[in-house]
Amino acid sequence: MKLKWIILLVVVAIVGIFVVLPAVAPAVTEKTVVRDAQVSLGDTFAIMNQSELAISMYDNALSVNATDAVILKKKGEMLIKTGRVNEAETVYRQVLSQDGSDTTALMRAGDSLVRQGSLNEALSYYDAALAVNPMDSKIWMRKGDTYLIMSVEENKKLQAAAKALSVPLSSPNYQPSSAIQYESMQSYKEAMASYQKAMEIDPKLSVMISARILTATQNQVAGYQDLLKNF
Repeated sequence: MKLKWIILLVVVAIVGIFVVLPAVAPAVTEKTVVRDAQVSLGDTFAIMNQSELAISMYDNALSVNATDAVILKKKGEMLIKTGRVNEAETVYRQVLSQDGSDTTALMRAGDSLVRQGSLNEALSYYDAALAVNPMDSKIWMRKGDTYLIMSVEENKKLQAAAKALSVPLSSPNYQPSSAIQYESMQSYKEAMASYQKAMEIDPKLSVMISARILTATQNQVAGYQDLLKNF
């Protein structure tokens, strides 16, 4: 019932705009008025966690101007929220084809790739975003998260190797692959360095980062999924 009233109010607002704007702003066209109303309705649906409806409204708005970066980024956010990360990546690439220095698009393209498991490619996007704005703590934290996920995955490889040999990791007879062990250590160090940079920029992130590290170092699948929820 609440949703119906919101839609009704938006429709009334649109009708009012059609009546008033042509008189006070002749340059405003019917298409742009409808586009802006669709974007507003999409934003409302997004706030209400009606992501699919929001995407539908943004798509309608993009039919007026398919290259509108603001609307594309709004759509990208909803696509990530609904788990349609491949589509989100495509949307953010479209934004970046117009402005390769858009840090939001760079960061969210990286986030989309992390969710797809393309960690090295995601890092390249985060590095590109940091090259534009090295003082963005959110990007540093995401870079740290990505390296931490790498470390968790590499540690799982060590566990799998130990299991294949039927030798527990704690056993003095266990000899892990030096390459995998080195990769895990290096990824962990890179994660800590990125987290440290994020906390230097925004000290309030220290509690959140500590929780992330604790979760990941428990080396549980649930922990890995918990990290992904933050992208």
